[in-house]
Amino acid sequence: MQRDNKYKWMRGAGLASSIALVLVVAIFIGYGLGRWLDSIFGTEPWLMLLFTLLGIVAGFIEMIRIAIRLSKEE
Repeated sequence: MQRDNKYKWMRGAGLASSIALVLVVAIFIGYGLGRWLDSIFGTEPWLMLLFTLLGIVAGFIEMIRIAIRLSKEE
């Protein structure tokens, strides 16, 4: 039990540092997928905009999940 408490702050720090990374990665994946689909279907810039917005939404949802997980651990 002592060992678990000793490393609890490390788990929290790891989750907290992943919050920004999750948002950035989700946005870039949405942007890249949208650009690729635009080049295939010739719908520039609509799919890029749509998938970038979906990436932003997905990133924020995951950030909220991580924040909830962090608050439950404390």
